[in-house]
Amino acid sequence: MEVKYWEFEQDGVKYNLYDMPDGFVVKGDLNLSSKDLTELPDLSKVIVEGDFFCDNNKLTSLKGSPQKVGGNYTCSANVITSLVGAPQEVGGYFECSYCALTSLLGAPRKVGESFDCSYNKLRSLEGGPEQVGKDFECDDNNLTSLKGAPREVSGTFLCFKNELVTLEGGPQKVGGVFNCEQNKLTTLEGAPQEVGGDFYCTENNLNSLKGAPKTVGGDMLCGDNKLGSLFWVPTLNPDMMVYCDDDMCKKYGFDTSENGIAYKDLMESPAYKSEAAIYRMSAKKQEEKQKILEKRKSEFAAFKKQFSIEEY
Repeated sequence: MEVKYWEFEQDGVKYNLYDMPDGFVVKGDLNLSSKDLTELPDLSKVIVEGDFFCDNNKLTSLKGSPQKVGGNYTCSANVITSLVGAPQEVGGYFECSYCALTSLLGAPRKVGESFDCSYNKLRSLEGGPEQVGKDFECDDNNLTSLKGAPREVSGTFLCFKNELVTLEGGPQKVGGVFNCEQNKLTTLEGAPQEVGGDFYCTENNLNSLKGAPKTVGGDMLCGDNKLGSLFWVPTLNPDMMVYCDDDMCKKYGFDTSENGIAYKDLMESPAYKSEAAIYRMSAKKQEEKQKILEKRKSEFAAFKKQFSIEEY
């Protein structure tokens, strides 16, 4: 039987990576990148305080990964289909892009910085990390929904170039940019309610902005859709821009979309004010109708109780 040997030296002592002591702590980084590996040495009882790299290999599994990595963990450019075997806690970023992932099962529960699973074959985010400290990138996959995503992302959330038909299940608060362009969305229902940076929803099949975030800290980019109105545009800072198609610009009295429409100018346009007035009138009628319906239900319930009428 072949005895594998891979020398590793720390504090003047030489070790074999294929036979490490249980509980051993690597004080710095451990770099196993581009070694033509098909499997990892068994480091499952080893802690790496720095970064761990095993990218650009031929790994089919992450079995043998360190149990904990204090810095960054990179396993990109392998042929793994799941993250089973990965450490459950990573202090820095976790990068598993450009693999063959069809599932995030086995992903760390907590990632201190960013999580990047872009350029894979994922159809679901279920099994992914519950908490990330910065960005979450799942673009360029085959996702049809965002179910399984963290509920809150402090940095950027990228889900562009997928097959998304809904934003339901995605984060409800994003501190940076939110980009869902180049999908198959017909509605923005389920979008985060608060976005700190720009909001991209270009190149979808949207006919309305209903469901868009309540507030966006940056610009709103919604061109290349089938929009008939900008009425549901989020609340932006006055000087932030709304980028849309030329026909939308003309509808609200602006000549070109080359530089977008300043939010403050859109709010002051007669066409937008007219839409807002019509909506308020419609909403008021609907509210009154609902009140009448509730009153009738209450009266009928009291009538039934008084005469003990059985409901058939």
